[in-house]
Amino acid sequence: MASNGSVQFNKTNFNTPPQQGDDNQQTLPLIAVSLLVLITLLGTTGNLLVLRAIFTLKKRNLNDYLILNLAATDTGTCLVSIPLDVVEKMKGEFPYGATLCHVIYPFQSVLVYVSVLTLLFMCVDRYRLIVTPLKPRVHLKTGLITVAAMWVSSCLIVLPLALALKFKGSHCSEEWWSDYSGRMFTLTIFIVLYIIPMVIMTFLYAFIIKVLYKDTRSMKLRRNVPASSQQTASLPQRNLKIVQVFVTAVVVFAVCMLPTHITWMWHDFGSGSDTPELFSKAVTFSNIFMYANSVVNPIIFGSINVKTLEKLGKALVCNRSERENSYNKLDQVFVLRTNSPSPPDVRLRDKSSSRPSETPHFLIFVSSV
Repeated sequence: MASNGSVQFNKTNFNTPPQQGDDNQQTLPLIAVSLLVLITLLGTTGNLLVLRAIFTLKKRNLNDYLILNLAATDTGTCLVSIPLDVVEKMKGEFPYGATLCHVIYPFQSVLVYVSVLTLLFMCVDRYRLIVTPLKPRVHLKTGLITVAAMWVSSCLIVLPLALALKFKGSHCSEEWWSDYSGRMFTLTIFIVLYIIPMVIMTFLYAFIIKVLYKDTRSMKLRRNVPASSQQTASLPQRNLKIVQVFVTAVVVFAVCMLPTHITWMWHDFGSGSDTPELFSKAVTFSNIFMYANSVVNPIIFGSINVKTLEKLGKALVCNRSERENSYNKLDQVFVLRTNSPSPPDVRLRDKSSSRPSETPHFLIFVSSV
């Protein structure tokens, strides 16, 4: 879901020990660490629920594997990235040594890059299913290969940062070959892995929503819909709800990522490098925004059945037999919002009900999105 407190697209040493006489210098790190610990607990719990919900599915489609990949990046953030960052902030130095200096920060950045690419792939897949239904679907094998390619390409993209990192004294910081190299890396990441994906997803989701609203109106205008087609008639509305989930995930990701991009653009192309103390605070709290995305994603993609949760809580304090029976209901506590039953295939039905030019998209190609 996707990033980490030290996700420095280009990392500079900002772990300056606080001044003893300055209360603000002592309070802000305490607030930051407290927020990071809270995000770790909530994010780990939420994303493990998402992973469990997906692994308990009897049959998983490409959409499920993409959500699984997104949850995996968020879980990596909560279990690996944030704890490493908390220790670093508490010590005021980089305590992991020269070797991990070339590994930790790049790994944290890879989690962000994979999240962006996963959201983009989700958007393209939804577009193909809804707007261009006559085109062949992306096969599961092809989708999994694409997911693997995301991780490989993200590792290659972050390679310049890994090479630029140097461990000196007790700090891990960047030493680019030139100021131009560091600035170009920051600008490239901002354009290629933020601006371009967000523009593409904005246009594609706009087309998707337009088509779904058009199909919904079309079904409302059609009269005497056969009983066998009633489930299909409600498909656009169900698809629209699922698409709204993905749109929400993109919007939240964009909002959570923007402060970090602005901070580093300010550092490399503005006056951020001239005010290291202010820049340090900006980096710390902009990264907390990115961490928060790992907590919000499980809320976006899943929902908790409160009634079932209450029953499970009561069962835990009851006798052993009821407790064992309650374990069978664990799968009902957390449900993915993107799961919906596939309606019957109507491509062979109601051929004369409408002319091809009037046939809604969801009647041409029916699938659970």
